[in-house]
Amino acid sequence: MGYGTDLLKAYENFIPQAKHYEGKTFTTQIESLNCRLRHYLARLHHKTLCYSKSKTMLEVSLKLLIHKPNNP
Repeated sequence: MGYGTDLLKAYENFIPQAKHYEGKTFTTQIESLNCRLRHYLARLHHKTLCYSKSKTMLEVSLKLLIHKPNNP
């Protein structure tokens, strides 16, 4: 298992070179997921009135969002 990152040099200090994969090819999937989560869950927008006051409610909302599209 490795870690896909963009081309920032800061990652070299934290991720061993053998497990570090650089480039857009490795970050596309996670960026796609983040975009989908922000689109469907207003709590993840930077500037919004809809926000979670508790970590538990945010976790439950994420679990529901991930579960629903995969199980209609």
